[in-house]
Amino acid sequence: MGEWYYGKGGQQEGPFDEATLRQRVASGQVNPTDLVWREGMAEWLPLSQVAELSSSSSVVAPSSGVVPASPYAPPETNPAVVAASYTGAPATSGLAIASLVFGILALVSSCMYVGIIFGIPAVICGHMAMKKIAGLQNPVGGKGLALAGLICGYIGSLLSLVTIGFVVFVLNATDGGIQKIIENMERQQSENQERIEESQRQVEDAGENAH
Repeated sequence: MGEWYYGKGGQQEGPFDEATLRQRVASGQVNPTDLVWREGMAEWLPLSQVAELSSSSSVVAPSSGVVPASPYAPPETNPAVVAASYTGAPATSGLAIASLVFGILALVSSCMYVGIIFGIPAVICGHMAMKKIAGLQNPVGGKGLALAGLICGYIGSLLSLVTIGFVVFVLNATDGGIQKIIENMERQQSENQERIEESQRQVEDAGENAH
């Protein structure tokens, strides 16, 4: 039966199958005076003047026999083009892809203390992608990728910061421990030296007393 289009309020809507169009007519979304068109029709016509649609009991012919001029051009009549324009998958946001890539790198490299280097651009690209996708009228894919990139970026950055903090803590603790060991060794050496000197003095005193 072909796909139908209709014009309302200066806007062209469609394509719809005949059943969907009839449902819209029955619900009042499409009026008898609204212009309709499908492939094979020479021009747009009021719904009430299209025999295959006006047979519906919900369609009542307008009282005036004047056909209003159509402000709409016939839609693309190439079925392949029409189908592609409505059923093709939307393009994926490049920012969303970049966010996911950086997010994965952030997770992988978090154990090497550099996850935050990738985590920051992952978060930035993810937020930009989400904002851009939400603001576009034409559908753009990648919202899930952007969300995954955001999560990976935040987790990778957090793990990297925790790892860096742990390493700094260990280094500080180790450095303090080594310093204490060195101080103990120096103190022990000093005490040993004092004992040796004391022993030497005792030996010298004993020799003098013997003479």
